[in-house]
Amino acid sequence: MNDKRCPFKVGDAVIYQPTERGRGLEAMTDLASLEPGAVYKIARIDKGSYVVLEGYENSVGGGLYWTEFRQAPK
Repeated sequence: MNDKRCPFKVGDAVIYQPTERGRGLEAMTDLASLEPGAVYKIARIDKGSYVVLEGYENSVGGGLYWTEFRQAPK
């Protein structure tokens, strides 16, 4: 994992681009329905690094590390 803080902010649109490790973590949570390449909106950022998406605020396991996403075009 990357030790840098999340460059995104709440309300940003991001594209889910999972790594192999990220897909494994996602499978253990309520996030298995996330679609690679789909655009999602950030509801909150936990611990400065974990992106929680709108509609997934109460997911088991919380958010995914920010490197699993890239900024969506504006």
